[in-house]
This record gives sequence, C-alpha cells and structure tokens, in this order.
Amino acid sequence: MHNFRKNIGQMVWLLVVLFVALGAWFVWSANGDFIANPFNARVNMEGIGQRGAIYDRHGAVLAYTDEYGRNYPHAGALAHVVGYSGMSRAGLELSRTFTLERLSRELIQLAGAVVFDDDVVGNSLVTTLDAGVQDVIYRGLAGSRGAAVVVNVRDGAVVAMVSTPSFDPNTVHDDWGALLGMGDSPLLNRASQGLYPPGSTFKLITALAALEYDFTLLDYVMYCTGHMTFEGESLQCFGGHAHGSVDFMRAMAVSCNAYFARLAQMTDPLQITRTAQRAGLFNSAIPFELPASTPQFPFPAEPDTAELIQTAIGQGRTLATPLNMALLTAAIANDGVMMEPFLVERTVGAFDNTVSRHSPRRVGRVMDAEFARILQESMALVVAEGTGRPAARPELFVAGKTGTAQNETGVDHSWFVGFAPSCEPRYAVAIIIENTGGGTRATALAGEILEKALR
Repeated sequence: MHNFRKNIGQMVWLLVVLFVALGAWFVWSANGDFIANPFNARVNMEGIGQRGAIYDRHGAVLAYTDEYGRNYPHAGALAHVVGYSGMSRAGLELSRTFTLERLSRELIQLAGAVVFDDDVVGNSLVTTLDAGVQDVIYRGLAGSRGAAVVVNVRDGAVVAMVSTPSFDPNTVHDDWGALLGMGDSPLLNRASQGLYPPGSTFKLITALAALEYDFTLLDYVMYCTGHMTFEGESLQCFGGHAHGSVDFMRAMAVSCNAYFARLAQMTDPLQITRTAQRAGLFNSAIPFELPASTPQFPFPAEPDTAELIQTAIGQGRTLATPLNMALLTAAIANDGVMMEPFLVERTVGAFDNTVSRHSPRRVGRVMDAEFARILQESMALVVAEGTGRPAARPELFVAGKTGTAQNETGVDHSWFVGFAPSCEPRYAVAIIIENTGGGTRATALAGEILEKALR
C-alpha cells in the first residue's frame, strides 16, 4: 500500500512538471518563429482589435486601417514591399502579420475598450523605407518594366525597393483576375525575384577575382581595337568602340569588354567561381524576409573560351536580382563587409512604446578591404570620366558601374549599380530597366535616387 501511494505521488509530480513544461513551451512559442510564421493558420484569423499601421523611417503612413478596411496612401509605389492585406496577403503585410495583429499592454487596452470605448490596436511597424525615395524611383520607372533597390551600406537597411509595373493594393482583390492575366506580371516583385543577366556590372566580380588570384594583374595593360579574337571566339566592345591602351582603372571607366575577357583568361576559373559565390552570393539564398530568387552562376570548372569571355562580361548563364547587386555594391562601399538586408527598424505598441528593435547583422567579410577600396576608386572614375557620367550630381560624388545586359527575347536591358558619397559611402543602389537598348536612363535615374536619399 505504501509503495502504491508513493507511485501515485511520483506520477502526480511528473504530471505537474510536464504541465509546467508545456506551459513554458507555449509562452516561448508565442514569441517565436513557429507562431509568427505567416503560413500558420492562426495568423490569418481575425484578431481581437484593429491591425497595426506601417510607417516609413520618417513617420509617413504607408498602411493603416479605418472603418472601411486597409488603406495604402502611396498605392503602387510601395505595393510590392508593403504588400496588401485582406482575403490574401503579401509583402510585409504577410511576413509581419502576427506582429501587426498582436497586442502590446493587452490588459490596459482591453480595459480602455470596456471603460472608455477605446480602439484596441495591434502593434505597428516602423520600417527602414523612405517614401520620398520610393516615389522618385516609381516616377522614374513609370511606363517601363524594371526595379530598383537602395540600401544603407553600414547596416543593411533597405531604404527603397520598387518594382514596375505595379498595382494598386487598395483595389488588388477587386483587380485580381485582371492582374493575373497581364503579360507584364505586375504582381511580380522584380526587385527581389527578377533574375537578369548582370551585364557589365558583373565586371566588378571579374575584377575582384583577378585581384584575388594575382594582385599584379592590377598593373596589366592592353590595347583595345574594339574588336578582339580569343582563341577563335570574337568579342567586341559596346558599339565596336576602340578604347586604345587601357589599364585596370581605365578599363573599368570605359567598360572595356576585351580587357575583362583577357583578365578572365589570366585567372583560374575556380577563383572566379569562389569569388562570385562569396562576394555576390551567387548560388546562395539571399537572407531576406520577402520572397527572393537565388542568383545563379552555373560556371564550369573548365569552361570553354566562349563561356569564359561571355561570363567575364556578365552574359552567358549568369543571373542576378537587383537586390543581389545592391548588396554586392553595398559590400564594396563598406570596405568588403556585407550586411544582412532588413526592412523593419522597430515594432511600436499602441502607446508608442518600443516593443522590439532590429539589431543589424553581418553576412560577413566578402572581400579584402584593400580590394574593396580599389573597386571603390575604379567606380568613382566610372562616374567622373567614363560611362557613368549621367549619374554625376554636383557635390554628391557618386561612384558606380554601368551595364547593358543582352536579352535574347528582345531589346537589351540597362543596369546601373553605385553608391554615394564615394569618399564616405552611405547608400548603395542597383537599378535595372528592361528593354531600353542600353543608354543612359538607368544611370541618370540612379543619380537622382542617390541625391534624394542623401538630401
């Protein structure tokens, strides 16, 4: 009998311990990824109160709820990044839906609702976005398919992310059928999901790989006739322009195809692959809370001459997203350190209390600081004396790299990646405009974007 009672007592204590452990797990998971996951059915249920608002970094309202539903004052300019909420969700409205419906100081809010008929409001998001910069990009890309991303080079904050054509999140559910039928895919976020040949912007990777393989290649000089032959494979510079005698810095400034093809020939292909994967995040998932395509670099260990020279100038099978290229550019500007991109600076409760704040995180050092500074100097020369001159702005000191990406299905795309100020970089930008045939439109718009971000 004594043993029976002892066993019963042990069983009771075991049940108590398990109950406490289960309760602790529920408390922990309420703050964790399991509950906050946007695919969890719980976060798609109607909450107790009103969904929280979304703000830009200066306090401008990007999304709010009234008696008629969810509203988006900037409409298409922020549609892909802020998203929409209703019968379905996208963007931050999806990835942060649990945060927006969660109540801080819940008991006080519920008491206020009972006693004073106050609204019960979920937490709000203060984002890293700048609505003014978004609007400049959106207007600049009007009528085109394209995308642009602006990031803070020091902490990885995404200042702007625009994709066109866009849609109106205020009416997206009414327009859903028509949007799905449009051939230019307005629902696609080209900024993080669009994969494009990087064109001559990839010469930054080719140059870095050559320096890492053999630093003396910095002193390599060749004579460009505009048309070159590499082991039976012909290559010409843009427009067949003869650049004459070019060294490393001059070749970057004028975007000499022949020079970078020759650099690639003098570099171990494995070094090019290692550099691309480390510095450009090619073949690796981009750490980001919105859907992002994985950049592709299917480069063989022993490429033939045609693939080698095409890859060196950003053609071939290489594909990158604007977000990918913005992070690479920011890492160059940040002396070789890449920061993880983020969109939400802090979460704010109904009483303006800070619930949580983002801490910047490093992806890691992706290139030596000395090599990064060489690339910085060469990119400054691109804007000062070379193909990037349309990006120049008085007293702004922009650095960058232009690119024309060949498009097998139509007219070529136009790229520009850059940062400013070149002496003490703060912001980096990557922009692509589809089917422009090259030209200066992306380059000139990049200068306007950086000017707005800095002023």
